Amino acid sequence: MRYMLLRRSDPAHEAGQPWSAGARAALAAYTGQMAEAGILRDCEHFLPSADGVRLAIADGRATQAAGPFPDTQELIAGFAVIDVATRDDALAWAARWPAGAAGAAEVEVRLSGCPGGCANVRADSEPHAAGRRFAILLRSSKNLENETPVARARLDALDQHNAAEARAGVLLGADGLRSSAFGARVRLASGKLTVVDGPFTEIKEMIAGYWLIRAPTLQDAIAWATRNPYPVGPPVEVEIRQLAEIGAAAAVTPAGQRLSAHQSDAGVRASPPR
Repeated sequence: MRYMLLRRSDPAHEAGQPWSAGARAALAAYTGQMAEAGILRDCEHFLPSADGVRLAIADGRATQAAGPFPDTQELIAGFAVIDVATRDDALAWAARWPAGAAGAAEVEVRLSGCPGGCANVRADSEPHAAGRRFAILLRSSKNLENETPVARARLDALDQHNAAEARAGVLLGADGLRSSAFGARVRLASGKLTVVDGPFTEIKEMIAGYWLIRAPTLQDAIAWATRNPYPVGPPVEVEIRQLAEIGAAAAVTPAGQRLSAHQSDAGVRASPPR
């Protein structure tokens, strides 16, 4: 079973504060354990929302709202995609996500996949080709949360588009997320761990799917997101976030090099909606 672990943001991340050596080592060790267990499929981290934008898309046009966004606790700082045998296994891995500077962490655990079934695709280009990487995060809706059936023709159109964009080296990975009724939130605060089972009520703040793309600029990513054939809508609401790149400065320690290797290896293997 494939799960997406969504790490919630915090003021330090939104402020762009650099990670301490201890925090970087802890995260590198955590993702390294996932990789060694053979369950890690993707691991990405976002730049602060000041580098992002939200789009309301209808009839081929997009209304933009530039970041930063005020709802810090609802924002995503990063995610991991894992393949595990059970939901309990996913919750156990979520509970091990290293805490932030304030000693707190919240990770949302969501079952991957789209109810109607979508085809897998894989990018054909080299992972380090030119261009920035962006995540297109599809905001949920009542229909998505209720898993209202989608016409097969729309899913077929999405499959064809995904395959073409992957062949072109633009689409790096994508996936749908099942209803939050299959999910949970794992919270660590003041040394206490709690698990809150879904479904969750704040539908518009949740993510129902994502696409990882490579584009020269944010404006190119906006154009791509605007013409993407979403399985629902219009209207459609998405959030575009730039992915952090692990460069030489971030990989000066063995732990940093390890994290960089895991991210580079996993980033081109994220499975699209299926």
